[in-house]
Amino acid sequence: MNFPIWVDILIIAFLGTFAWAGIVAAPWIPIRRKDVDRLLSLAQPKAGEWLCDLGCGDGRILVRAAQQYQVRGVGYEISLLPYLLCWSRIWLSRVWPGVTVRYRNFYHQTLSQADVVTVFLTPKAMARLGRKFISELKPGARVVSYAFPIPDWTPAMVSKPTATSMSIYVYRAWPSEEKIKSGHNKNLQQH
Repeated sequence: MNFPIWVDILIIAFLGTFAWAGIVAAPWIPIRRKDVDRLLSLAQPKAGEWLCDLGCGDGRILVRAAQQYQVRGVGYEISLLPYLLCWSRIWLSRVWPGVTVRYRNFYHQTLSQADVVTVFLTPKAMARLGRKFISELKPGARVVSYAFPIPDWTPAMVSKPTATSMSIYVYRAWPSEEKIKSGHNKNLQQH
């Protein structure tokens, strides 16, 4: 079957961005709704806080956080199909303009305004993000990671309610004065 050239280009674009996202951070694997609720419950977002979802996929965390907790937020996605699905979900849920998605590489975006950062990425991406979190997150910010921990960081909490549940790791940024006094190069506070 012969398709018009624009269909071929579109297919290559979708597959290429899927592959690129899988290499850079993680392939798109949607999180189950009950796990989204558990993740957000552990993040403890408050109304008006800024949530940043790195590799946001179809936007289910962003939209649920806005609906349930009245947070503002931004998601970053570099895979074209999930990006378009996320934008559609945001639009259909009517949580914009408080929530948006950007077709950008999150490694090149600042996280300094984030109160909560959510991630579901590969261990390799988590290691790279650990350094970014140290340099950019403000004191008291929470990082909530689905499935994979940040290497060499001690989580404040780990949630794994059953043997078949995915682990969710919760981290808190150091208060700046404790970070300076302790001389730590890690921006975590163990609770």
